[in-house]
Amino acid sequence: MKQQQQQQQGQALVEGLIVLLGILTLWIGGTWLLRLQDVALAGQHASRFGAFELARAGSLSEDRVTPRFFAGPHASWRNRHARALVPPGQVHMAISRSMQLGPQGQPGVSERHASRLRQEWGLQDTGIAQVSLDISPQAGTPRAERSANAERADLTLGFIDTIALLLRRHTAILTDAGHSTDTNGAHERAAGSESGWRQAAQASYAAAERIAAAAMPVDSPWHRARPVLDWFMPWAGKKP
Repeated sequence: MKQQQQQQQGQALVEGLIVLLGILTLWIGGTWLLRLQDVALAGQHASRFGAFELARAGSLSEDRVTPRFFAGPHASWRNRHARALVPPGQVHMAISRSMQLGPQGQPGVSERHASRLRQEWGLQDTGIAQVSLDISPQAGTPRAERSANAERADLTLGFIDTIALLLRRHTAILTDAGHSTDTNGAHERAAGSESGWRQAAQASYAAAERIAAAAMPVDSPWHRARPVLDWFMPWAGKKP
């Protein structure tokens, strides 16, 4: 009976060690996954910032994006060897404006003269702003830099160091929907359209010139001002 109790105590000790090892592995794996999730979230924010900046400014430099999100105290992720989880050079950004919408996805679709009006009013899609980031977290210390003692100590958790991860985040934005920064810009854009405004306006201006040439001598005794023949820009800033 005594021998049986000793065997059960030994078995409970082994089972406890196995459970403890499992809990320890889950705890380390959980913290590892949380760090990766934070890195992935930073990558998503970086791709969104880059896409909006590309849409706003028309150009983008990687130096403006990666240090903002992957350097500094807020990006001090560490692996289990207390080394940088995302060291310099492990974040690569790609910029593209090659993909364009087809006619069916643009204002006016395939209606007559729609393509010309889109080009004159600046509504034609010239390329979707796309920014993608490839992030390669470093799970552990490179084998060439590890000592023999570290190799033996990593028998249980060394598999983490062998994980090769690639986190990819991507954001795409349509640019230039015909908007302007102010009312003057909106009027200039609209007035610059040959088929949408200037063609009809030039004919009206010519007729108005002939009428003014005949009417001004008659109105001269009343000192009336000469008619304003620009029927567009004087309204800039006075209507949406």
